[in-house]
Amino acid sequence: MTQDTSQSSIMGPHIYRNNQKMVPASEYAWDIAQQNNMLGIRVKFNGSQNNLLDLDSGQEIVNLCSCSYLGLNSHPQVIAGGVKALLENGVTGLSMAEFRIRLGIMEELETKLSEHFDTPVLPAVSCSAITAAILPMLGSGHLTNSEPLVVVFDKFAHFSMAFMKPIVADETLVLTCPHNDMNYLEDICKKYPRVAYVCDGVYSVGGAANVTALKYLQEKYGLFIYYDDSHALSAWGEKGEGYVRSQLPEMNEQTIIAASIAKAFGSTGGIAMLGSKKHYDFLYRTGPLGWSQSIRTAAIGTTLGSLEVHQTPELNQLQQQLKSNIDLFDQQINTPQKGNGLNIKVVEVGEQDKAVYLSKEMFKRGFYCSAVFFPIVPKGKAGIRIMLRGDLPTATTQRFIDNLTSVLAEIATNEFTTSI
Repeated sequence: MTQDTSQSSIMGPHIYRNNQKMVPASEYAWDIAQQNNMLGIRVKFNGSQNNLLDLDSGQEIVNLCSCSYLGLNSHPQVIAGGVKALLENGVTGLSMAEFRIRLGIMEELETKLSEHFDTPVLPAVSCSAITAAILPMLGSGHLTNSEPLVVVFDKFAHFSMAFMKPIVADETLVLTCPHNDMNYLEDICKKYPRVAYVCDGVYSVGGAANVTALKYLQEKYGLFIYYDDSHALSAWGEKGEGYVRSQLPEMNEQTIIAASIAKAFGSTGGIAMLGSKKHYDFLYRTGPLGWSQSIRTAAIGTTLGSLEVHQTPELNQLQQQLKSNIDLFDQQINTPQKGNGLNIKVVEVGEQDKAVYLSKEMFKRGFYCSAVFFPIVPKGKAGIRIMLRGDLPTATTQRFIDNLTSVLAEIATNEFTTSI
């Protein structure tokens, strides 16, 4: 019997991902960025994120690509927490599964996180590890004591979640929902008895989940919702509980909120807010959460340090400055996200080379903003992504807006050249 070794015989089905198609489509834009020296920029931290030093040119740079929306990753109390944890415990980590042996400081962290967010909280080495552990178990029905659930991913769900589609599809039916299309989702809820929806709270390319509509579908159909609220944790809510949780005074067994604590929270790792202690008891030894890649001692300490900041008036002060910067930006710059009150903005210029040019020209003026293009954003929607921050003074924000307005005017009149 002759074995078929043709290319078509070994090609994957490409149901949920297609590297053959996506990689060439994106590499062109990455090459443009590389040729314009907008990748691999080496900097020195020079006191704050508002004062990065380009090691090649000596230029000071304001970083508007950082997800540290409140600047807590350089807060003295956060840094001191990491140093204290290392000195008191004398080990960088146990390098083994937490559920077997754990440092006492890890138990302290979980207790304080759960008290702060008023629900069981499961920390992990990263938010991606949490997603990889939870979504397959959600799809197979092990979090709902049921048969498998149909798992519906929002079309714009972050790559760290969409990456899990083939694995979840080995357990159950996986569908992709048009972005924030609640009518589509309700039709799925009517068709199938058990449905889970996977989405972002605040999306990495702007916009947010329709939490009100999702609560309605949950109450009417028993929809299970898995949110990733990484871009809103700390930046939103009286206690920094995030965009989603600030609209859900109480958690329930049909909701899980995962979030990175490496963004506005200012530490490193991820957490899952769980609506049930039984979910915690099951998940903390599941998948990547049961591996030996436990949270390092310093990260436990910086997380405890950040929690202390979260319990002071300084958190609200930083949030208010962030809101002020968002309002100032929205008053002067048009984006698809104008007026939504969120910290992520995408200034669209359409073409990939224009996006790189805009990023490069802003860098020359002392501001780093990342160029975004397909597949990060849809084709024809290339531009720069801006992460507004609460540790950025109003005057610096205005200076950034003035420079951005000037470069956008050049692009609008085609008065620009590229070295591509």
